[in-house]
Amino acid sequence: MTPPRGASRAKGSPAESGADFRSVEPAPLMLLKGAEDYVAARALDRIKTALRAEHADLEYTRLDVAEAGPGELSTLASPSLFGEPRLILAEDLAQMSEAFLADALRYLEEGGDPDVTLVMRHTGGNRGKKLLDALSRRAVVVDCSPVKSDSDKLNFLRQEFRAAGRTILPDAARALVAAAGGSLSDLGSASQQLMRDVPGDITAEQVDRYFGGRVEASAFKVADAAFEGRAEAAARLYRHAVATGVSPVAITAALARKARQIAALVDHRGRHDQLASALGVPPWQLKQAAETARRWTPSRAADAVEAVAQADAEVKGVSRTPEYAVEKAIALIAAGVGR
Repeated sequence: MTPPRGASRAKGSPAESGADFRSVEPAPLMLLKGAEDYVAARALDRIKTALRAEHADLEYTRLDVAEAGPGELSTLASPSLFGEPRLILAEDLAQMSEAFLADALRYLEEGGDPDVTLVMRHTGGNRGKKLLDALSRRAVVVDCSPVKSDSDKLNFLRQEFRAAGRTILPDAARALVAAAGGSLSDLGSASQQLMRDVPGDITAEQVDRYFGGRVEASAFKVADAAFEGRAEAAARLYRHAVATGVSPVAITAALARKARQIAALVDHRGRHDQLASALGVPPWQLKQAAETARRWTPSRAADAVEAVAQADAEVKGVSRTPEYAVEKAIALIAAGVGR
């Protein structure tokens, strides 16, 4: 019979509430709390890997808590004849049945089995608040909160590289968020690829080499070049972007975002962090735009906003030649810099 695991799992005690998904250790009772699927999946993979490294005969069961009947959790978690260690995943507590809720509360009250790792996943809502409160006190809680803002994504990147003993330079981190920050899954995969393929510190040039062709990165490059007055470069980047499948709509979206930032900055005399909050952009991004805004006047910024609005209307149906409409807007914007 497999010996009890209570002592060997001291690292995974309830005192580690708020444990990081990168370093969390298995514990008899665990809660993955939050709606970020990528973080929850990483945490679960780590838990499974750690348990299987210790017990090759690990039994893994996914329990449908919405359909669970009376006693189902107790049956799965009850001691087996040969004492095989078990991992039970109870997903989506927001949809749990009354029978599962009663079983889970009873399981917590009785203390569980040291040969069982029970992992529960809660993505939000108030269903089963009594159970959640009890889990918060007794379980190892892994924070799986959504990561949405660019500043949160930058922090995620820094922690990913730090955990791996690697370094990504600040401008490289910003470039990676722009290129692959559509979802945390994309950002995490991009990080792992860079760490696997590139030795040493990660630079912006390396990020551009690997991910510069993505839609978001291509569109932002066009907008940056246009508002910096680099007309030839902006036109070349735009044509390349369109030739590689980037929609003119994506380009006008990037132009519009940059135009709003420039227009807000040319007359702004207060703190950039307050303006960043009002515009819904990270402070570092507005700081970059502020360097460009110094070369603009309020009237020229208004002209640029109007040019982008016209191009946006044309690419969404007004014009029969949307690609030309955007290129015309890019030329008008670039010509307005410093005049």
